Amino acid sequence: MVRSLTLVLGAGFLIASAHGELQLTPRLSEYKADGATLKHLEFSDGGKSVTYQPPRGWDYFGSATRLTLSPPNRPQAEATISRIPLSQPGSFDDESVKKLVSDAVAMVPKGSENNSVVSQEKGPLMIQGKETFLLTLRYTFYGQKYGRSILFLNRGNEQIRFQLTCHEADFNELHRVFLRSHYSWREL
Repeated sequence: MVRSLTLVLGAGFLIASAHGELQLTPRLSEYKADGATLKHLEFSDGGKSVTYQPPRGWDYFGSATRLTLSPPNRPQAEATISRIPLSQPGSFDDESVKKLVSDAVAMVPKGSENNSVVSQEKGPLMIQGKETFLLTLRYTFYGQKYGRSILFLNRGNEQIRFQLTCHEADFNELHRVFLRSHYSWREL
């Protein structure tokens, strides 16, 4: 009886810990939908497969903790999807949100001017049933105006951050396209 309980608890621990190992090194794979062959990126997550379809035409490359996306013909525009370990499961309570905003403002490039938080929104979309928090910033760097959005998603003991930074003139269009792509996540 004790041995069975130990095996069950050990298996439960392995399953729980496997969930927090999302590797953002992409592998291009194909799938069929309604007779058409489509492509998406596939990632490993502790033995299971997680998929994402980036915006059409965007270049990508990744590592274990970060996927970088670049839209075509948009200089100085970059989107990143990164995995940040958490010491305990995260939430979007008032205290946590205040810290996320403070940390995001501190991450704008040193020497930036006119830094401002444009908006904060809890739950702008759900990704695979997980709540999100969206933060939008504006700043001026070397005379050029930039927009930045960061969508935060907590999953167990890690946080996924979807960040877009680009010239302010391109921001609304690229933000809309990048945000829409998050509906394509499967098994995240």
